[in-house]
This record gives sequence, C-alpha cells and structure tokens, in this order.
Amino acid sequence: MMQLLLNKKILFDQSGTKRFLSLLVIFFLGFTSGLKAQISFSAESMALGGGGTAYLTGYESLFVNPANLYISEKNYSYQLSLLQGAYYYDSLLPVDNNFDRFRDFYNRSSFFNAGDTRTVLDEASREQIIERSFGNHRSSSVFTNRADIYWIGMKWVRPKRSYAFSLRSRFASQYELGRGYFSGTPLERNNSFHFEQSFHYRYEALHELSFGFAESFTYLNGLIPGLSEFIVGVAPKVVVPGSYMNADFTNSYNFVSDGAFWQRNLQYTQQTTGILSDHAAQFFSSQPSDLPSGNKSFRDLMQPTGIGVGLDIGITYLITFGEDLSVLRRQDDPTDQSLRISFSITDLGAVYYYNKPFEYQTEPKTISTNTTGSLLQTEFGGAPNEHYNLVEEYGDLLAFSTDSFSEDNFNTLLPTTINAGGLFQYRRMKMMGDLSYSVSESAFTPKGLTTYLGLEIRPIRKIPLRAGTRLGSGLSGLYSLGAGFETERFDLNAAIQVKSRNSNPTSEILAASLLGIKFYIQ
Repeated sequence: MMQLLLNKKILFDQSGTKRFLSLLVIFFLGFTSGLKAQISFSAESMALGGGGTAYLTGYESLFVNPANLYISEKNYSYQLSLLQGAYYYDSLLPVDNNFDRFRDFYNRSSFFNAGDTRTVLDEASREQIIERSFGNHRSSSVFTNRADIYWIGMKWVRPKRSYAFSLRSRFASQYELGRGYFSGTPLERNNSFHFEQSFHYRYEALHELSFGFAESFTYLNGLIPGLSEFIVGVAPKVVVPGSYMNADFTNSYNFVSDGAFWQRNLQYTQQTTGILSDHAAQFFSSQPSDLPSGNKSFRDLMQPTGIGVGLDIGITYLITFGEDLSVLRRQDDPTDQSLRISFSITDLGAVYYYNKPFEYQTEPKTISTNTTGSLLQTEFGGAPNEHYNLVEEYGDLLAFSTDSFSEDNFNTLLPTTINAGGLFQYRRMKMMGDLSYSVSESAFTPKGLTTYLGLEIRPIRKIPLRAGTRLGSGLSGLYSLGAGFETERFDLNAAIQVKSRNSNPTSEILAASLLGIKFYIQ
C-alpha cells in the first residue's frame, strides 16, 4: 500500500503541481456572526471579501458549492453548528457608532412608521451622499440591508461520500435611488442631459431546508494522472418564502435641446405578497396622505406566503501535491496542500406565491416640462413600505390610469447565480479568487459580474488571519478583515467588512460576523 502511495506521489510530481422572537433573530444575526453581493454569509468567507466557491468546505458549502463537502481540512466524522448569522447594512449617510448602526439596521428591517423621525438632508449631507455612493458619473446607486441565519448545520463524512443538511433563513431589502434625489445637476449623456429620479425597491425573505451530498466522479478521475480528483455535489432544497415586494418607479428626465424643455418619463409597477399586500391595497385605494404606519412586526414579514424548490450544484477539481495524500487517504489525511478549481450554480429554482398576491401597474406616461423634480428632503433608509413616501412626493401616481390591477398568484425565480473560483493552498497559506454572475434579479444578489479576492495566512497553525476585497460595478467599495481560533474540537471565527470610498478605506463598518462556532466530533 505504501509503495502504491509513493508511486502515485511520484507520478504526480512528474506531471506537475412576535417581538421577542424578532429580537432574538436580530440578536443572533447581529452578534453571532454580517450583504448583498456575497457568495457566502459565513465568518470565513466574509473575511475573504465574500467569496468561497473553492474555499468553503463545511456545511455552509451546501448553498455555495456542494462539491466541497467532500473535502476535509481536519480529521472528523461530524461537524455541527447552531445559530450562525450575519448582517450587512449600507446606509446613505455614515453611521460611526456601531450601536447606532445595529439599532438603525433593526429599525429598517421592520415596517416603516410614518411617525418616525428621519434625518433632514441639507446641502452638506447631500454632497456627502453623492461623494460616498455616486461619484462623478453614476446616475443611480444601490443600497442593501441583509441578514442570514443558519439555525442548524451539520456535515458528516463517510468513506465514499460526504453528506450535509442545514436550515437557513435570510432576508434582504435592496433599493436603488437616482442621483437626482440628491443633486440638482444633471449628467451629460450622449451630447444631451439626463436627470434621474427613479427608484427600485425589492424585499425578499426566504426560509430554506437543504440536504446534499458530494462524491468523487470516478469516470473523470481515471482520465488524468496524478493526485487529482473530480468531485461533484448536489443539494436540493425546499424553500418557504416570507413577504415579498418588488416596486419599480420610472421617473427620468431627458433634455430636448430643439424645444428647450425636459421630457419626463413616468411609470410605476409593484408586486407584493403577505402582510405587504395589505399595506399596498390600503395605499392605492386611499388618499396619498393615508400612508401605512408601522403597526406590524419583523416577525410578520417572515410568515410564509408561498412554496418553492431549489437546487445548488457544483463541481470541484482538486489537485494535491507535496506530502498531501488526502486524495488517496481522505479520512486519514486532511487536505493542506492543494489547488482547487470550482464551478457552481446556486439557487436554481422558483417560488410560487399564493398568500395575498397583489399586482399594480400604471400606464407609461410622457410629460413635457420646463423643470426637473425637487431634491429629497429627508433620508431614505429602505424599511418596508418606506418607498410610499417617494411615490407620494414624486409620482402623483394615484391620478394616473391603471394599466393592470391583479390578485392572481404569481411565480418568481430564486436569486440564481453562476460562480467560478480558484484556491491555492500551501500549508499555512491560502490564496483565493471568485467570479460570480447573477442570472436573475433579486434583493440578495448584485447585477452583473462581481469579483472577490482573499488571502489567509496562519502565523500559528491554530490562528488564521484573513483579508479580502470585492469588486463590482455599482457596488460599495469594501475591504474585509478576520481572524479565528481553530482546534481539533471546535472553530471560532470572526470578521468585519469596512466601507472603502474613492479607493481609500474608512472606519465605517458595513458588516460584522462574530462568534462563528463549529464543533467537530471524531
């Protein structure tokens, strides 16, 4: 047997190298572990910028790349984790005090109350918003409030395959605001001028029960010599959605030079379910001044409104080198010198909404005007139903003719993404990179392509230090830092992500992932 192992190694070397419950949920989301635009919401991946397609090997890889379940970086039979969470909060204006940041995050995760005091915007604060999030050329910018919690996660390793299951809840509110809410100066586009006061608001909540497995793909393994292995993983899941909202307000101005006037384009569409439909029906059937108030809780938003199914699938090509024989002795030798190339498709599936579905749409309208809209007077935070203030102030939508009004059930796609990643691991160092592309629009994922870069080093074997960043069009710049304490029996990891502005770091914490604990049983 030893001669076989040595022959394999030589061959490779030759070939190359109700309120209480809601408070409880928010507490764990904020203090036990903190994004739009992250492949994974775990302490380890957050510290590496948000990637993890090739990096993650624990139970959380169910939702990222199930193939990695097959890889073990320490000797164990079972991995167990309870109440792991994360949150991300990107505000219009900076929040320097972290206690205030968490309080604001909680308030904006619950229903908007029209009686709440909001920050009044002056010229200086509007200039700060433009500098922080729009720069010189961006006509709109995206902001996100998001939280995930893994109620339970378990992985167990067997000689020929690995299994895992997890119960996860997640929600996100994403809003995109036009530059024209904060600056009266139009942007020059195609030898003309453009003024944007559109907004898009989306809220989603999902509860997911996932079960998956990973095993070696024997057929492909025989085609390539050396210590390498193709691994495939599949993780089907049942999805129970909470309340849902998708509101899109088109309100853009284009300057017509021949007539010296502005051409204003207007339209509004909205889909809701659950408790959010009650508020929508109230608003569109009453006077605009009768704004819905925050008389419901965060727990109400989490109540089921439909049913869905999803699938996460992945492939990893694992190459080991040096003294790493884990490909041949998986349960005896942990992987510590490897090159991994991974590909996955996550959240492939759909949700069917049947609890209080509500759809509203106005006819498109074009208006000629001599002026553009006024600037926003108070800060917008993205709380559910807060967007009705913008509808009331800028849309005059209740005077429009309705194109459609429906209470029929409807379907939406899960936030499907295509991910590719690579990782180089040599003893106490890991370098990783990921590319992630969003196929379907959602509150959880950014538009288009996002890149993640990360580095992990271990000055002491039990203490990993991690750093990373994220790159993507229209996303807030950030850098991330994290550390951990890892033993044979448990792991304890923490991470933060800090906002970066104009290529310079700030002290503003966007996200935090604290006390990410995993237990291991031989």
